[in-house]
Amino acid sequence: MKLLNRRNSLKILLAFLLFSITIWAQNGLIEANNLFEAGKYLEAKAIVEPMVESDPNYTGAIFLLGKIYFKLGDLNKAKELTNRAIELDLSNPDYREARNEMAAFASKLTEGSRLYTNADYEGAKKIYLEVINENKNFVDAYVNLGRVLIRLNDLEVAAEYFGKAIEMDPENENYKREFESLTRRYIVDGTQLMQRKSYGAALEKFKQAISLNPNDPLAYYYIAIVYLEEKKNPEALQAINKSIELDPEYPKAHLVKGKVYAGMNKVQEALNAFGKATDLDPEYLDAWKNIGLINYKTKKYDDAIPAYKEVIKLKPDDAFTHANMGAIYIQQEKFSTAITSLSKAVELNPRDVNSYYRLSQAYNKTGKCDKAKEVAQKTLKIKPNWAPVLIELGIAERCLGNRAAARQAFQMAIRDQKWKPVAEYELKTVQ
Repeated sequence: MKLLNRRNSLKILLAFLLFSITIWAQNGLIEANNLFEAGKYLEAKAIVEPMVESDPNYTGAIFLLGKIYFKLGDLNKAKELTNRAIELDLSNPDYREARNEMAAFASKLTEGSRLYTNADYEGAKKIYLEVINENKNFVDAYVNLGRVLIRLNDLEVAAEYFGKAIEMDPENENYKREFESLTRRYIVDGTQLMQRKSYGAALEKFKQAISLNPNDPLAYYYIAIVYLEEKKNPEALQAINKSIELDPEYPKAHLVKGKVYAGMNKVQEALNAFGKATDLDPEYLDAWKNIGLINYKTKKYDDAIPAYKEVIKLKPDDAFTHANMGAIYIQQEKFSTAITSLSKAVELNPRDVNSYYRLSQAYNKTGKCDKAKEVAQKTLKIKPNWAPVLIELGIAERCLGNRAAARQAFQMAIRDQKWKPVAEYELKTVQ
């Protein structure tokens, strides 16, 4: 008798627990549905998903979870859950109606894609706006609309829709890459136009890239280059400063900034910018060359030489740098060292008459008169009757004891008014 009473008590307890669980589940589902109706989809999902996991046959929860996923923009998951609900309850018309709505939504997406492929961009735009109006969380619609708007050249609005998609799904690297590739497309087009010296058209492409992505440092960088080519230094400076603000670690931007300052005759500012470029990239050849060149032009030879040595380390066969180093050594009266640099310069560039002239001068200064004569004669074959070289030839001939040949060289040099005073002075030494 006692055993029977215990069994009855257990049955009553189990029935009560089952009833309580059912009531709890129903209450949870009601709460989740209320949250869903209020547009609080993530909160609703947090309640319903555990229900489905604990009871895979709870059709009401499965159906609501499908609706939640649809509103969250996951159409595939929504269709999967809705189909499961229908399989579990074939007689429920609400489930079938929801599936039909999802099918109609998917058809709109297909139609939008078809219109885009057929270049009916206005039609595609209308479809995707309808899709977004129906489901504001469907991220792909924002991306697709962004693509359409680019085709319609409505770049600023396109950027807004891409930005919205990235904001909604920040972990999706594909959206970021596609958006970046679209802006880069305009930059590539712009650089190709620059190569053809179509600077106005190139500038328009770079500005379009900025319309898509106002935070793209590369677009501002190329705008600065265009303005630099057009000698519009204030505009170039403004653009390159914006590029550096967005990406301070890009050495090429600092190089361009240095060139802009150099064009404005702001020497120290230019050197500071070139120096920053080499700080960021110690092997940045062009930056070292510009440091050397600006110091060479301003006659700061002791600062130019170390920069040029860095260039030679990076590019031993840079004829221009060897030539300038030789010219500096001539000015510093380091004639033996000048011979080394200038010999390399003419070896690398046999048409460099300026280096030949200086080499002849250096040989004369070191008493190597036969070498000076040889180099001078070679130079005059490239540039006949060039007065400064005729003077060096005359000095070499005089050194070698050929006074008549020296007189002839000086007399020929006198014909050049610029060099006439020097040639007349030297001529007196062999009269």
